[in-house]
Amino acid sequence: MARVKTKTEVATIKLTPQCRMAWEAAAAAETRSLANMFEVAILEYCRLHDVAVPPVLHAAAPSQQATRSRPNKS
Repeated sequence: MARVKTKTEVATIKLTPQCRMAWEAAAAAETRSLANMFEVAILEYCRLHDVAVPPVLHAAAPSQQATRSRPNKS
C-alpha cells in the first residue's frame, strides 16, 4: 500500500551562517534531518508560547505553488 504524502509544503529561508551551523548541530545532536529539526523546533516553540497550531485537514487543497502548471511549449 502506498504511503500518503503528508509533507507537501516547501519553504525557502535565509539564515546567517551562525544560525545555519546551530541548526545543523542541533539536528546532528538528535540524529534528525534538517527538515525534521526545523519542524520539531517550530512545534516546540508553539507549544511553549501557547501559539495555536491549526489541525491538519486530510482533504486539504494543495498549496498554490503545487497547483501551478507550466505553460505548454509549442
